[in-house]
Amino acid sequence: MLKIEAVVCGMLEENAYIVSAGTGEGVFIIDPGDDYAALVRALAGRRLEGVCLTHAHFDHMLAAPGLIADTGAKLYAASADVPALNDERLNLYNPAASRLPAPRGLKAVPYAGTLDICGVNLEIIPTPGHTPGGVCLYARGEGVLFSGDTLFCAGYGRVDFPGSNAADMRASLVRLFALPGETRVYPGHGEETTIARERARYQL
Repeated sequence: MLKIEAVVCGMLEENAYIVSAGTGEGVFIIDPGDDYAALVRALAGRRLEGVCLTHAHFDHMLAAPGLIADTGAKLYAASADVPALNDERLNLYNPAASRLPAPRGLKAVPYAGTLDICGVNLEIIPTPGHTPGGVCLYARGEGVLFSGDTLFCAGYGRVDFPGSNAADMRASLVRLFALPGETRVYPGHGEETTIARERARYQL
């Protein structure tokens, strides 16, 4: 059974998720934001095998350099967002809203269609709109979607940033709303929701 632990990070209250299959095969982190110390405490000495980004905005990855340096974990990101990993203009780094410094030296393994990690199979759903390489990570067998900043409870990601695109966001939401309604959605900010609950809010 999938084990999911949320850690709310930084001034922007970004949700990082520590995920495992509950079988002792290690854990991975989705979107490790601006609270390195809290994430290390939450890991509690468990083996970190991967860092998975839903998109390359600073508030979703500020702890990644430290965690990778500590553990040797692999970083995964979509190819279209790789240019933003170490570019403050593209990742929107804001020192006034950050405890940690801007990312430096990050290198990512590009996502393919699926990712098998720590005994968990994730389908990589491309969801551009908020960023060019935004993705959602879908554990179909568990009925769980990690939606990053594509879909929130009662909202979706901003489309007025460099690289954002409103038409792409609309198409991405249509793609997500085709998933089973009971799918549990773990967003990048705010509370958990479901596909059915969010689909009912829109006419797309």
